[in-house]
Parts: sequence; C-alpha cells; structure tokens
Amino acid sequence: MNRAMKNLLIAITLFAGLASSALCADLVYINTKTGSNRLLSSDYNRQYFALASYVDTQEHLTFCGISSMAAALNSLPTMVRPITPELAPHPFFTEESIFTEATTKVKSRDDVLKGGLTLEQIKQYLTALGANPKIYYGSDLTEDTLRKIIKSTLSNPHQRVMADFDRKVLNQLGSGHFSPIGAYDSKSDSVLILDVAKFKYPPFWVKTSDLLASLKTIDPDSAKSRGIVQITVNPLN
Repeated sequence: MNRAMKNLLIAITLFAGLASSALCADLVYINTKTGSNRLLSSDYNRQYFALASYVDTQEHLTFCGISSMAAALNSLPTMVRPITPELAPHPFFTEESIFTEATTKVKSRDDVLKGGLTLEQIKQYLTALGANPKIYYGSDLTEDTLRKIIKSTLSNPHQRVMADFDRKVLNQLGSGHFSPIGAYDSKSDSVLILDVAKFKYPPFWVKTSDLLASLKTIDPDSAKSRGIVQITVNPLN
C-alpha cells in the first residue's frame, strides 16, 4: 500500500471517529424519524411552534447567547421589538439590535465577539432589554427541579427558557454553548434544544439527566456552573 493510500485511510478513520464521537447515542436529532415523531407526540411542544421560526443561525462562533436572546425575545407575544434602519418599519430583534447602549455597558460587542457571554451577563443583557430574567445555576438544580422549571416555562406563553450547557458532556463538538429550549417529552424524559449553531447540529433531544450534567459544568469565564435562564414578560405589555 502506497503512502497516499495509507494517508487516505488514516484520514477516513479519524473522520469516522470524530463523527461518531460528535453524536451521542442518547441524543435524538429532530431531522430523524424518531426525533420528529417525538416532537409531534410530546406533551409540552406548543412553544416549539411559537419559537422555532425565530431561531436563526448565530452569525459568529461566540454569538450563541446573542442569537438565543434574539430568538426568544422575538417569539414572546408582548415583547416590544426594536425598529432597526435595515428592517424599518418592521420591528424585530436582530443580533445587532441586541447590542444597545445599555447592554454594551455590561460587555461590549467587541468583547462578546472575542469571548461570548456568561450566564450572569446574559441576565444583565435581558434586564437591560426590558425582559425579566431569572437564572438557575446547574450547581443548585436537581433533576426534579430542572424538569419542573422547564415544564412550567413551556406551559406559559409569556415565558421562554435558554440553556447554557457544555457540549463535551453530550459528546458533541465544542464546549460551552447557549440555545433556547423548545419542548419537553414526558415519555422519554427528554428536552428539545433548538441549537442556534445550525452549521454544526440540528435541534436535538437530550435526556433531562444528561442536560443537567452539562449544566453542572464550570464556566471558566465566571468560575460558576452553567445553568438555565428563564425569561418572563408581562402579558399586559
């Protein structure tokens, strides 16, 4: 066997190993028959249909939190959206309109571009944007508590929930990542993550226990655990 053929076989082997490690056996992707059927039959799926159409691909590798906030805020029925010059007269949250004078006092766009946001900074951004966020650190959560918060949030049309999780725990490529939660299925005890990194993964179902394990990891930028952020808007806005 010549050297070129050996190198090709090595490359194929490495790629196959990388692909298999990127897809955890316990994750079910929505673009599979099992994943789509689970969504249609799940008992907490109404928010998916309110939220999914607003979930866009994050524009930069560090903008997962920015993209997640834009999607969540656009989907909330009473949230006042900004009017940007590019889309006027239509009000809409874009990634760029998340950066306001108030939010950039928390962390500038350039700094977010360099290193993303922590869970606490996401909370401060949402507060500055007029939403009412509440964070739950993974270190303080149990499976039962996490399950109850997610089910309660998904049942409330004036709430949304975003997860700050560690991909490595789920055997995906990458590390810390934000994305909205779109549904919960009691039968399989799994949560649907609407991944904003669409260039990497489609939406996927993850077991509540596995999601919690990924939330309990430490974010090196904050020295605190990851977690979830619940967003609430006033129904009378």
